[in-house]
Amino acid sequence: MEKAQIENFKQLFIDILSEEDITEGKLLPQNDQGDEMDQLLQEKENQLGFRLQARNAIYLKKVRKALQRIEDGCFGECEDCGAQISTQRLIARPTAELCIACKEDSERGENQTIHKNRHSIMNDGRVLPISQFRGGLNKDETSHENFHVAHMDYQDVVV
Repeated sequence: MEKAQIENFKQLFIDILSEEDITEGKLLPQNDQGDEMDQLLQEKENQLGFRLQARNAIYLKKVRKALQRIEDGCFGECEDCGAQISTQRLIARPTAELCIACKEDSERGENQTIHKNRHSIMNDGRVLPISQFRGGLNKDETSHENFHVAHMDYQDVVV
């Protein structure tokens, strides 16, 4: 990657961090006035604010890590295979740590794990199919003939 491109990314990261120094940590003021609906709405807005702050903190950590990779001279290199991450990918996602091939492999593995976990439960290193649960799964009040919301408790697992 050309030095000018790397400098552009560095400036982008510095700008992002300087903007965040101004807005970081700001939440809506707590207001105990109003009826229960107003207080509930305020609480929901604060919960959303906390979630957004948590996401933002993760993003800022990635930005700082990308800046460190620029300083170390390894910005734009895939952390898994060492190949160059394409400029198009870095433009789309400047904090990318993996080339597109490695990221696709990683996501494929994550999706397989999620799919596997939806249909089984891990117990002492063994995968137990859902059919191994005593009494099966209980349907709750939100069940519908074509859609069933199921739940189970830890004690339902046959060991």
